Amino acid sequence: MNKEIVEARKQNMRLYSFYRTISLDRIFFYAIQFLFLTQVKGLTASQFVLGSSFYALFMIFMQIPASILVDKLGARKCTIISNIFGALFVILVMNCKGFISYVFAQFIDSLCFSIKDISDDVLIMTSIPDGKNKGYIFSKLEGKGFRNYFFVNAITAVLSGFLYVLNPYIPMILSLIFHIISIILALGFKEIEKIESSNSLKQNKVQKNYIKELKEGIQFILKSNRLRSLFLYTGITWGVFCLISTYRNSIFVDIGTPTPIITATAAIVGIASSLGSKCQITFNARFKNKSLSIILLTITISIIIVGVCVVLNTPYLVSLLVVTFACIVINFDKGMSMVLSNRYLGNFSNEKILSQIHAINAIVKNLLRAIIEFVGSYLLDITNTANATVIVGIFMLIISISLISYMKTRLGLKPEEYSKDDIFA
Repeated sequence: MNKEIVEARKQNMRLYSFYRTISLDRIFFYAIQFLFLTQVKGLTASQFVLGSSFYALFMIFMQIPASILVDKLGARKCTIISNIFGALFVILVMNCKGFISYVFAQFIDSLCFSIKDISDDVLIMTSIPDGKNKGYIFSKLEGKGFRNYFFVNAITAVLSGFLYVLNPYIPMILSLIFHIISIILALGFKEIEKIESSNSLKQNKVQKNYIKELKEGIQFILKSNRLRSLFLYTGITWGVFCLISTYRNSIFVDIGTPTPIITATAAIVGIASSLGSKCQITFNARFKNKSLSIILLTITISIIIVGVCVVLNTPYLVSLLVVTFACIVINFDKGMSMVLSNRYLGNFSNEKILSQIHAINAIVKNLLRAIIEFVGSYLLDITNTANATVIVGIFMLIISISLISYMKTRLGLKPEEYSKDDIFA
């Protein structure tokens, strides 16, 4: 292998986990996002959830253009561009004038993550040499990035609560600074595919065959029972993770929880996600093809417990502890789920169709998230958050049982048990 490619791969793998620690998602932001937009900017809880569902819809329409953009410009450039959009989103939220401007900010955010979700994964997957340990190396690097992000986010979540009390804009400014750091880190990556194309003098051929490869990739994806199962799983779980995160904050506000405790709880559940991302390799080795099913069931049971506890109007301290513990379980599952699902998406395929796989996964994921959050917003309009949580939990129980049955014969099989439509050669 060319020395330049070897050095570029090493540099990317060295940098990736630290980059993901800083840029996986917004630091200093999510712990106070709901409070900032409802208390400072005057949005209702229902408008907050509805705006998030618009974000998911925007993400659907952006996936194919984002996939093409990553293929045309390269993963490195797109990673840089996505982080610039992320910084712009924070600026727009700080200057939000109402629901319409919040929806526009969500559109900019969709530009950020529609590109980022593809480019970051393609960047690291093309940086890891092919071989039987590629999936393990990816899980190790991605898991380290997730773990460290959730740890850093937990610390900053606690700080953001106290800073929010001093001035609500301070955590937002700090979040913007972390976005700028992410842009600087992204500049340190090398474009592996560009180096390979340049060294092999195949660039013209790559451009000529692009449409053909895109068509072949999409055809493979649509035929794969394994990928369809993964798309459903990631879409449902991601939509629920996003919705319950908002419901958690709304419940805490409803029961009269002070801001520092709300953000401290966000820190605790963030640590749970960090531990989950760390334990996902051991968990997957222990439960194998049952891993995703177990995650689904524990998420569902935890949601029902949260809703029932608050509906029964238990004493404040009991509600606080029960809701916090249940959300710890949910976020532990979130940490495992996010790494494992990304790992599974990259199995039995190659770099040529990775961007298409992640693009179509994002379309399905955000479609299901939009549906879940539209329903979640409607429930907040007709009832309180506690009742809405119980209803979501009951629906999730029905969906989980159905999805587990569907995935049983389509996911988590041995390589030789899959049909040729599930393995891209």
